[in-house]
Order: sequence, then structure tokens, then C-alpha cells
Amino acid sequence: MKANRKRNSKWIAGTVVLSCFVMLASACSSGTGKELGGPSGRETVNKPDKTITVINEPVQKNTKLTVSGIATIDNARGMNFIGDGKLVISRPNKDVEPIQGEGEKVQPNNIYLYDLQTKTADALAPASENQGFSEVSPDGKYLFYKMTEEATAFGRILNLETKQSVMLGKEPIDPSSGQWIDNSHVFFTTLSGKMLLADTNGSLKTIAQANGFILTAAMGNGGIYYVAGGDQMELYFQSLEEGAKPEKIADGVEWIIPSPDMKQLAMVKKTSETMRELSVVDQKGKTLLKITKATQIFGTRWSPDGTKLAYSLTSENGGDNGIFVADALTGETTSVLVEQAADTLNWDATGKKLVTSTFKEDQFRTSIISLN
Repeated sequence: MKANRKRNSKWIAGTVVLSCFVMLASACSSGTGKELGGPSGRETVNKPDKTITVINEPVQKNTKLTVSGIATIDNARGMNFIGDGKLVISRPNKDVEPIQGEGEKVQPNNIYLYDLQTKTADALAPASENQGFSEVSPDGKYLFYKMTEEATAFGRILNLETKQSVMLGKEPIDPSSGQWIDNSHVFFTTLSGKMLLADTNGSLKTIAQANGFILTAAMGNGGIYYVAGGDQMELYFQSLEEGAKPEKIADGVEWIIPSPDMKQLAMVKKTSETMRELSVVDQKGKTLLKITKATQIFGTRWSPDGTKLAYSLTSENGGDNGIFVADALTGETTSVLVEQAADTLNWDATGKKLVTSTFKEDQFRTSIISLN
């Protein structure tokens, strides 16, 4: 599903009311006043009246990224790597009862575990329902995914060992939302503006509530970054401290993606009706590095070590198109695929492989890109 989509209704910028949740306090910074800003070579020094970004020149060496190979899987929507040589995909399941599609019966898309060596796939939760949009827990034991009915999605968590799943309430959630914050808790948003935390047993806790639609949200360092749906697309940070009020960070934001250490953000801003900009910013929204501009920028994902950003872009009038990887310190970019991603990109644990799904000729195709 395309994330940069038109909204027919006018969104109302919400005022968030925080629900205290002590478990999340561990996400707060240590308060030393000096934090590593993510990729090696950039530090953010916090002073009482200012924030200073220091660039330390790294040892010069050849770090040019190259593509060593691309493997493809037809009629499959690749999502997440699990362990060494396994991939979560979504594809039509011919072994279950068909469901009603647009005017005809169709085989539902189910989630599978695909072996990259044997090229075989096993259905993880076979059912006559559409499944997809998954995220794997850091320890690889659980899978957060969505069961979809047309454009409506409902959350589930699957135990990958027992193959048992639990429903995460009955309220529709954003199909593109979902972030594991540790091995047993996943954060996501609902279409009604709730920001929820779910554990692997299916228990839910509302940690914040907005008065309207949330365009995107993510757990950050000690709180939640969220974009209030509305004409201004306002980015806020909501601290998890009891009684804290939301702090406005920026306008015109479409996506916000915290780095793995949550000390930097990849930000996609709408700078005009036909232009977006991808930048690396600090926790207060100050620009550290401008990476690229394009008509659409989508699918952004940090590498596990926080040194690279993968993204998909579309440009008009003969500009760059396809999937790129940027050095998050220098901004140097490498084209890795000339097709646009249909979903958020994902890395393997080593940061040497990247999985993406593209859509062509009425079906999805998965590409596994090997990088040097």
C-alpha cells in the first residue's frame, strides 16, 4: 500500500494526553549531556542554552558501497529477514478457501517463512484472510503482522516457535504502523489516534491519545514522535514524563524514522506540492545532513548499525528514480535498484542485505540486494 497517499478528509491536529507508563522509562537518555549522534564521527553536545553538533573526521578509507548481487522471488512480497537465510514473505495461499475480492473470489495472501537456500516456503499462520505488513521482534521469536480487510488492518502477534497468534484488540490500526521497542513489546497507532503498546500475550495499553488522525508515529529517546494529520503536518515530541506536554518540532513532515540508538532522526519533509526532502536531524529537528530531494520519498530504513539509510524515491522530469542507500554521515548515495519500493525497506542483521518489494504487471516481486 502506498504510504504517501491522498486523504479525503481534513485531519485535526491533536493534543496528546499522556498516560504514564513506567516500563518505557528505560528508553530515556542517561542525561550525561554528551551523546553519540548515531553514525561514527558526529556528536551532539547539549548545553543549557544551545545544542552544538561536532563533526569528527573519520579515518579516510574506501567506503564506496557496491551491489554484489540481486536475487528475486516472483509473486511474493518480501518483508523481514529472520536469522541466517530466512525471509518473511506474503503471497497467495492456494491451500486455503478463497475470499471475496473485487468482483470475484481470490486466494488470500498469507505470511510465509521462505528459505533463501532451498527456495521453499512454509505458511506461518494459514487462514482464509489477507495477512502482511510484518515486523520481527529483535530476538527473532515473535512476528507482529496485520490481518487486512480491504483497506482496514487489525494487529496480531505470532509466536514463531509455537505458531500461535494473539489478536491485538478489535480496533482498526494504521497498516504501515508498527515498531518493536524490545523483545516483548510493540508500539503502533490506531486510526482513531490512539498510541498503543502491546505485549506478546496480547495485552494492550494506551500510552497516548490524539484528538484526530495521526499521520505517522514512532518511539524515540524517552518519548513519542508523532505527526498530527492536518494541513500543516505538524511533528511533535511527547515526553513520557508524567504531566509533560507535547513539544512542536517542525511543520510539513510526512515521515519520521528514529535511528537505532534513537538519538537521530531521518525526516521526510514536504517542501512544496511536488517536492520532498530527506534529511538527518537531531532530536530537536535541527538539520545535520541533507540527503536528497525528489517528488516522492518512501520506505526509509536505517541500517542496524545506524551508518546507512535506505530509501525509495520517485522524481519527475528525468530525475533519479529507484532505491538508494546513503551514508548517514557523509550523504554519499549509491543506486541499488532502478525500481521503486512498494513497502518499507528492511535490512538483515549484518547490514549487508536489503529486502524490498516492487509491484509490476499486477503482482509483487521481492528483491534481495547483497551489498559490499
